[in-house]
Amino acid sequence: MKKSIKGLLLMLLFAVLLNVVVFTPFVSAAENLPTVWVKVYRIQAVDTIENFLESEADWRYSITVSDGETLTTRDFKCPSNNNDIILDRADSFTDIKNQDVFVTITLYEDDLLGSETADISSSGTSFDCTYNLASNELGGDDTVIEGDYHKTSGDYDGSTQTDENDANLWFAIFDNYDAPAANAGEDQSVPTGEKVNFDGSLSTASDGSSIVKFEWDFENDGIIDAEGENTSYIYSQKGMQTCRLIVTDSIGVMSEDTCLVNVMNRSPIAEFTFSPSDPSIQDEVNIMDASSDPDGAITSWFWDFGDGTTSTFQSPSHTFTQKGEWQITLTVTDNDGAEDSITHTVAVINLPPAASFNCTPNPQTDMDIQFTEKSIDPENKSLSWLWDFGDGNTSELQTPTHKFTTEGDYNVTLTVTDDENATDTYTMTVPVTKPPQTSGSIPLWIIAVVVIVIAATGFLGMLWWNRRRRSFSEMFTGSDDAVECVRLFA
Repeated sequence: MKKSIKGLLLMLLFAVLLNVVVFTPFVSAAENLPTVWVKVYRIQAVDTIENFLESEADWRYSITVSDGETLTTRDFKCPSNNNDIILDRADSFTDIKNQDVFVTITLYEDDLLGSETADISSSGTSFDCTYNLASNELGGDDTVIEGDYHKTSGDYDGSTQTDENDANLWFAIFDNYDAPAANAGEDQSVPTGEKVNFDGSLSTASDGSSIVKFEWDFENDGIIDAEGENTSYIYSQKGMQTCRLIVTDSIGVMSEDTCLVNVMNRSPIAEFTFSPSDPSIQDEVNIMDASSDPDGAITSWFWDFGDGTTSTFQSPSHTFTQKGEWQITLTVTDNDGAEDSITHTVAVINLPPAASFNCTPNPQTDMDIQFTEKSIDPENKSLSWLWDFGDGNTSELQTPTHKFTTEGDYNVTLTVTDDENATDTYTMTVPVTKPPQTSGSIPLWIIAVVVIVIAATGFLGMLWWNRRRRSFSEMFTGSDDAVECVRLFA
């Protein structure tokens, strides 16, 4: 029965060794490796193991420790003639490369005729167990805890009534190893699209080991995304993300830690263009939205054109009624309520005035000719005027009058200037003629003589007529016919 159990243990040992060799990560020589100590505290004979010619037992034991890669054995010869001896002696086994080690303690009793193997196991003669450095737990043959030590005994196989060279042995197994402690760092908050730096340097390993691997699972989905003590990642999805760090130490023990990353909404980026780049009040300004949202969508636009008017269209058009510099401000809002604004200056350029005038038709020399200004300024700003009448005379009146002294064609030019010193010139050819004269004009002295002659003739005619009347009166005095004739002529 003991041999079959021993065989099973050997098969188990072989399987574990194969698994360790295949799956244990490579450990470089520079890495720290733990040490395991096996301490034999006491040995005590249960059955008589010495022959009748000898006194008490002469103990010798061997301790074999294997980490799956290296097998080391330590032997110790105890002081002679002690059936029950306290040794309190520890043997060290360094550079352990795996967390599970296999320990075998074999107890011998040496005598003159050779040596015998004492039975200190519940399943054989030698004590066999596994020891886990991370948990400090034993597995394998039965033991009983007494104080600070494990007690193994040949009696644990049920052979207390027979002499099978049974003995008791108290021992302890300990190490300088502690499991690693992963530390993924503090929780962080970043906007989407921004690099998040992760630092695992606060992870710790015990003095008897070192961390040999850092593995990062940025989205906690079971997929290793990066390796290394320090790394970075860019999250594209908003929300609370869990980043998991897995560290592995020099004997293959792993530890995990997580940190939270609050991936926040990134604000939209407001931008726009417009054309033409130098509009006037006569131009319609076409405004094109060029905003973007790196992690969502823009849902609203608000335009302030700076002249008291607004719009909520995505790409509006606008006409400015006054020249000058106007501040167009766009405010965009994304689907998470974040906003951004940008302002561009639109310079509405000045338009030059348009000069024009007319004048009195058919101008003649020495005539007061009225010049009427008809100029316009597109922005309805005030103008100044400068007239050049082409005869060496000028005027700065808006609507002047001018008299030409000689006939001829005069190039009359009007130059108007607006409030930004923009000018325009208009020239008109004004034909000036002499006034028309009557044909065969009579000298004034002749006219005077004629007037005197006419006046004298009229006076003489009146005298003649009066004399005739008196003659007729005298001829017909005293008769009715004469009286009637006088009446008739009178």
